[in-house]
Amino acid sequence: MLTQEELREILDTRIRTAGPRRSEASAVAVLRGFDPRGFARSVLDFATWLSPDARARWQADFTRTVFLAGNPRNLAGRLPPSVVASDGQVAWYAAGPRLAHRELRLLLRAFQGDLPPVMPGPFTLDVPHTPAAPPRVGGVRRLRMTVATSGLSLPRYLVHVNHTLAESLLTGVLLPGDLLTVHHADELPEPTQRHAYLRVHQDPAAPHLLRAFARVEEDEGEGQEEREGEGEGQEEGTRG
Repeated sequence: MLTQEELREILDTRIRTAGPRRSEASAVAVLRGFDPRGFARSVLDFATWLSPDARARWQADFTRTVFLAGNPRNLAGRLPPSVVASDGQVAWYAAGPRLAHRELRLLLRAFQGDLPPVMPGPFTLDVPHTPAAPPRVGGVRRLRMTVATSGLSLPRYLVHVNHTLAESLLTGVLLPGDLLTVHHADELPEPTQRHAYLRVHQDPAAPHLLRAFARVEEDEGEGQEEREGEGEGQEEGTRG
């Protein structure tokens, strides 16, 4: 188990990696409902879509994102989003100053709720690629992401998963063509190797302490996870 000093160093490294803050750059995600797989997929799609300059500005503001509740279909005409998930359940608006999304934030309420008592089993996502970011060369690389859900509200789950996925992609921990298997656990298991990314933030149960909420690492096992496109899909502001 990592000490508080080690967790603090990881958090400080994240701050240094983000670079100097250029301006406020908060993204907005509008969710129709809660589907862990669909949400995770949408984060990767949005982060991949961003231009290099937009990526740098969002990362410099610690990938801050506001999560709102609403139906993306009802927003298409009045407030067109930047990216809409393939299933239509999540809409993303490019990071910008707070006033840039004022109408949207006045129209919709914050996304609230509790995590389901039983989270879904492991699922695997393909890290997307674009013409500007083709798949990596050298075969498929498999990674594992584990999210610790004990004590988390639904909004805080969204925050931690968003930061973990977005920053892993923006910093090159995740590369186009990688396969990422997402697991949920009450607490993070003891690591068997060095993490590639560790999400560290204030512990809500003990605000004077830091806690690791999610970890990305090389996947050493095969697993029985469900791949994208298999099985039945579920229907579907925070800086930290």
